[in-house]
Amino acid sequence: MLPTRRWAALAGVACFLTVYAVVLDEPTPLLAACGLAAWLVVAQVDAVGTMRAVDRDLSASVSIEPTSVFVGDRAAVTLTASLSEAVDAPVEVELVAPPSVNAPERARRTVAFDPGETTGSVTCSIEFPVAGRIAFDEVAADIEGRAGFFTETVTLDVDARCLVEPPAPDGIHVGRGGELVGTTFGDHSSDQTGPGLVPHETRQYLPGDTLSQIDWKTTARMNHPYIREFESESDYLLSLVVDCGSHMNRGPTGRTMLSYAREVALGLVDAAESHGDPVSAQFVGDAAMEWEFGPSSSSNAYQTIRRRLLSIEPTASPRRPVDASRPVAPEDARKRSRLLGDDDSAFATTLRPYLRDGESYVSRVSDRPLFDAVKSACSRSDREDHLVLVTDDSAKVETYEAVVVASKRSSQTSVFLTPTTFFDDAADAADAGAAGDAAGFVAFEEFRARLERLPNVTAYEVAPKSAMELATTRATTAE
Repeated sequence: MLPTRRWAALAGVACFLTVYAVVLDEPTPLLAACGLAAWLVVAQVDAVGTMRAVDRDLSASVSIEPTSVFVGDRAAVTLTASLSEAVDAPVEVELVAPPSVNAPERARRTVAFDPGETTGSVTCSIEFPVAGRIAFDEVAADIEGRAGFFTETVTLDVDARCLVEPPAPDGIHVGRGGELVGTTFGDHSSDQTGPGLVPHETRQYLPGDTLSQIDWKTTARMNHPYIREFESESDYLLSLVVDCGSHMNRGPTGRTMLSYAREVALGLVDAAESHGDPVSAQFVGDAAMEWEFGPSSSSNAYQTIRRRLLSIEPTASPRRPVDASRPVAPEDARKRSRLLGDDDSAFATTLRPYLRDGESYVSRVSDRPLFDAVKSACSRSDREDHLVLVTDDSAKVETYEAVVVASKRSSQTSVFLTPTTFFDDAADAADAGAAGDAAGFVAFEEFRARLERLPNVTAYEVAPKSAMELATTRATTAE
């Protein structure tokens, strides 16, 4: 409880009268000062009673319409407050807006109770400039005593949330070699039998099988006991590595490379949740790991990763240059070393040490964040795992060598690439198609196909649908 300016003015008068009475040795001013002091004490007691009553009887709620918007949109936020019993004192209940939103001035989001009123509401329009799950979790009530000498602010908990999504790109193409892939990414079978819901096969009854396993329809048809086996569920670890470096910021607002990559990552998280599979996530910036989570299969884990995906932005630091030359795999290096044979020329002598150590090529990118993230994300456990890398084709050497490591350490590897040729200086999807010429798409497709030749690797292109259709048409025409 805090004193107001009115209290300070009255207390100042009481002090002045006390000093005046002492200096002039007059009792009358002293009696007046004592009367003012007594008045302030009575007002304080009354204010305490009023504030306790309001704190006990006040309730508030907040609602948002709609509860899901895109960045830059506005939503109507309604604050409703009520008192179970009227009080003879002014009360103001204010909506406390999170710092990440653009809220109107205080007066337009405040419910003011005049003495005797018990209900009130106010609706204001709030803009959401950033993505994420925005929470309105408290309101502030300013209570003033009836005499106006004291005031207090109390907070009440509320629970209102709004999901703010980044502008979703229209017409996303996810495919291989220009052909749209229509399957749901993340679906898998366990290839193990046991308790489950998905029928696997039937077989003849064997001693030791339980009666509950008998398939009575097949038994009646075959005139011999048959057992129905089901496909058992399995924990299939999804390891998600998302590149959010500055290079992923190519493209117009809402349709950047990261926007398309984000949609794919969100779909993969949804697939993992539908199967109840554990998921881990690593977001990689230009120079270091930006965020790491999991693995976990709790409901909060999926929501946490979604919120982070919706709020990530490309890092601002410039990307370190990466050698764009065609990398040489260890086996190819060894073959070329053998072809040199006993050649004693200066060229062969210089080249042979580099080809002899087939693994040495990895050292060129071993300290780069994307390579490190993929290497650490590869499962070292016995359970099946699916490593997913979402990036672009701007650093082919780093990407290729990271996928080489993943192909050896993970049960399955999927690479989702956004072609840079579709996003260079493009203002919209149509312009992106114009920017991405046939030659650029062909070069991208060669790199994507080369990744697919690695064992246990599937590579996809992620691009604007219109741009991909135009590039495919141009490539076909050029042939």
